[in-house]
Amino acid sequence: MKPTPRRNTGVSLFKTSLCVSVGLGALIAAPISVANAQEEESADSQRRLNAVVVQATRREGTTVQDVPVAVTAFDAAMLEDTGVARLNDIEQIAPSVQIAQTESAASGTSISIRGVGTGSNNPGFEPAVGVVIDGVFRTKTGIALSELPELESLEVLRGPQGTLFGRNTSAGVISINTAKPEWEPNATVGAGVGNYGMYSFEAMSTGPITDNIAGRIDIRRRVRDGYIDDVNSDREFNNLDRFLMRGQLLWEGDDDASLRLIADYGKTTEDCCIGVNFNPGPLGAAVNAGAAQLGLVGIADADPEDLKVAISPNREVSDDVDEWGVSAEYKNRFGTMNFTSVTSYRDWEALRDQDIDFSGIDRAYRDGTMIGDQTFTQEVRLQDTYGNIDWLVGAFYMNQKTSYTDTIRVGTQANLYTDLVAFGAAGGQVFGSLDPTGTVVPSLLGNINPLTGAPAAPGTPGTVPFFIPGFQPGQGQSADNWDQTTNAFSLFTHNEIALSDRLTATLGLRANYEEKEVEYDLNGNVTPCNFFAAQPGVAQALGQLALLVCNPAINSEFSVADSGSFDDTQVTGTAKLAYEFTPDFMTYVSYARGFKAGGYNLDRQGFDSVIFGGDGPQPEDLQFDGETVDSYEIGWKADFVDYNAILNGAIFYQEIKDFQENLFSGSNFRTFNSDVESYGLELDGTLSPVDGLTLQGGYAYTKVERQEDIQAPDGTGGFATLADGGVQLVYMPEHVVTASGTYLVGLTDSLQGLFHVNARYNSEAALSDSSRGLTDNDAYTTVGARVGVQAADGSWEFSLFGENITDEDYNMAAFAVPEQTGTNAVYPGIPAMYGAEFKVNF
Repeated sequence: MKPTPRRNTGVSLFKTSLCVSVGLGALIAAPISVANAQEEESADSQRRLNAVVVQATRREGTTVQDVPVAVTAFDAAMLEDTGVARLNDIEQIAPSVQIAQTESAASGTSISIRGVGTGSNNPGFEPAVGVVIDGVFRTKTGIALSELPELESLEVLRGPQGTLFGRNTSAGVISINTAKPEWEPNATVGAGVGNYGMYSFEAMSTGPITDNIAGRIDIRRRVRDGYIDDVNSDREFNNLDRFLMRGQLLWEGDDDASLRLIADYGKTTEDCCIGVNFNPGPLGAAVNAGAAQLGLVGIADADPEDLKVAISPNREVSDDVDEWGVSAEYKNRFGTMNFTSVTSYRDWEALRDQDIDFSGIDRAYRDGTMIGDQTFTQEVRLQDTYGNIDWLVGAFYMNQKTSYTDTIRVGTQANLYTDLVAFGAAGGQVFGSLDPTGTVVPSLLGNINPLTGAPAAPGTPGTVPFFIPGFQPGQGQSADNWDQTTNAFSLFTHNEIALSDRLTATLGLRANYEEKEVEYDLNGNVTPCNFFAAQPGVAQALGQLALLVCNPAINSEFSVADSGSFDDTQVTGTAKLAYEFTPDFMTYVSYARGFKAGGYNLDRQGFDSVIFGGDGPQPEDLQFDGETVDSYEIGWKADFVDYNAILNGAIFYQEIKDFQENLFSGSNFRTFNSDVESYGLELDGTLSPVDGLTLQGGYAYTKVERQEDIQAPDGTGGFATLADGGVQLVYMPEHVVTASGTYLVGLTDSLQGLFHVNARYNSEAALSDSSRGLTDNDAYTTVGARVGVQAADGSWEFSLFGENITDEDYNMAAFAVPEQTGTNAVYPGIPAMYGAEFKVNF
């Protein structure tokens, strides 16, 4: 059977810029009428605007308008029109969501909701926004970033959701529901082409296998060239190359029993992700001078919007992922009780190569860094009603094994760069070493004027200048091996109590227990660090220059083996009161407590160094505390039948204790826990003024601030401020507005036309604490569109699409380039993308 053409399929989202006082006025505003209904001409039922069935309360058949939860939901039509093919794409239509991607799509992508999220390339850090796909929790954001299959719906639940969704949902949840097997035979084949050499292919087949078993197979491939050019080679970075294969079986018994089995395999092979220079600092001259000796450009002479970068041609930039997983969802009814069991296992592996000096000088690189994650989860739930109580109880267990092998090493010009920097810092003197014969040699850390090649006068150990044994190319981390095991267990209950026909109370509680064990075997050898270990007074006298010679990322003092463990217990929960003033207007007040367990910073940079005045490497150096969120919310759900419209909203206040942060100190990354405050207003709305036209929009005002400065030792006995308190957190604009419009119109008796446009406005936002005010994004708007024609019987469809069609310049993140004081780089947003797609349905 051919699929029915889409007709007037609306989802939630009109938000307008209102202050909190106006929001409160709307909350108590008077008579509001029933939700509109539209006919879907080829369907046998009506659907309400914004009536996407959601999993927010883990109960069957509830819609956005039914639940006292700040949730925005999108159905399949909206997701397809907007071009949601990856998790990153939902930012365009969900104003409370911010997604930042840094040096790795696999391990460097973070999601924030209401300004709360965890951003780090370190696999020891876990997300604050949970991603759930078909009821299965994904343990890391990168594990949810592969190509998505055909979607049935997507929900964004804002605020702590730990009572029902479990661990690491202290900021919210993104719940993705994919299309299930169908009982009528159906198949789809589609292909697309676009600029930047883009091409895509998809195929799907579904239908009955027996009277009570249906199957489905999805295959997708997407390839696109990179959009950042390397001026030192013909390479292009930040491309896409993704493959997904997914199979499902759905068994439905004669009674209420069902079993859904899913198996998938995905592969990503990409040259990603690279940042472009924003501004060269005072050491830019040293970078350019060193690269020039190889006939290369050190820092590209280009503006960030030119999308050009200078990288060492002998260093790879790659981000490859290989993953597979299986899951089983079993449902049955025992008497009046509904039973659900969700079992899953997932194996995810990433392999990265990286030029970590982000320049044309061959200073340092990563070679074959590997991250692995193997996770088993089991959840069971039992739900029923007893009198006026709709109760639900459940249990959750997870076993996660994380493996990480890091490989930061020095390049062929590590000595030269160190000497170039030291030459400027020491007023013409350089650091170096004498060979065994006592003659001056132009190697190791120099012994020459790096600019003229003339011999430099030998120095005396213990005075300035020193002669320090230099690097051998390839020294550093031969293999830093980390293994972390996490076991998490929880019991939970969620109960809806009808206090009257109009007043409902919700009480939820979750007891969480989590234990982590870490083992590490760190291997590496760096000649200058060994020298400092024997003569720590030399390092202390050199101050910041010593950190350049012996960076904490490769300090051989930290080449040790050890282990550690800890456990965390926390009770979380929620309490709500919802009141229906009319069948069309519901308000609620709620409190929720969220929790994200502590962990270990899986990075030798986190250790204390004896060389630089610390007490040496210990497991406790790496441990950070758990994070809790207390959230208070007032919200409303309103239907306006006379205007075919919906307007929902929420006002929230959140206190985040021990917010987990991993900040760059100028030479290394350090872990901190801080207190953060977040508050704001959110509005969702949908309007269908005429048949075939659906308008949607959203607004989010979010104020999120750290409550105190974060300071760290500066390596010279003093302290440096790494992040200011009392200012908006990075990546988070105060104002975000989203809007979209979809018009479906009959062109002839056999053809339908589709016209869709969407836009997102972000106000100005800082992208880095270290370069606040310099690398900030100005306010900007991105616009996407789709125009298509399809057969009235659904047998085929053709469309033209565009993303960021105005080619808006903006950046996703910014950072201080390591070992290049004052130099900053940015990760640019995706430029204008456009193309065409053709799909045939059988």
